[in-house]
Amino acid sequence: MVISFNTAGLQQQDSSTWTDPRTGDVAVVKVVEGTPFPVEWLHDQHALRRGFAGMYAEAGCLIEVDLANLGGVTAVRQLIKVPNNHAQSGQRFLASFTLAKAPNYAQLMYMAAEHGMSGLREATLMAQLGFDNWVMPHPFDPQLRTKLPFHRGDDPAFDAQFPDHPLTRVRAWTWNVGRYAVVDPGFAALPDRWQ
Repeated sequence: MVISFNTAGLQQQDSSTWTDPRTGDVAVVKVVEGTPFPVEWLHDQHALRRGFAGMYAEAGCLIEVDLANLGGVTAVRQLIKVPNNHAQSGQRFLASFTLAKAPNYAQLMYMAAEHGMSGLREATLMAQLGFDNWVMPHPFDPQLRTKLPFHRGDDPAFDAQFPDHPLTRVRAWTWNVGRYAVVDPGFAALPDRWQ
């Protein structure tokens, strides 16, 4: 496997997919031929952030993006939210690490969805923080209009208050997997897409 990661507590569904039986969260590893995003983004943090914000605007909203070290390889770590199309309401949160190598790129993704009563995190925080300035311009592109709003409730400062929320789980997973993932040496040795 191109990327190996801690699968404790997960059940393997096939050669590239695992699920968490307690939450329904899904982890996937895939390798795709091609270029996942313009190479220039990796040389310019502003372009990286603005580019990914625009990439996800029609589907949902980019919450975080940065460069990270995954098993000794530079990766783009992203966290997005999209409407939960598998339910009448709620959101899905997706985290991914993308390793751009020539001629392929690899992705390690983790997805968690709201179940039952959705919007509890947002409603609780709005009651605590107030409605004024709840929805904010996107920090990576203030003129951007996204399908889902960028708002104060997505801030990691509130994760401890909502330890079981899918956003908290997805964000925590990125920090955990980022420390312990192993990238296949053959894939890691391929030339970086941006060199």
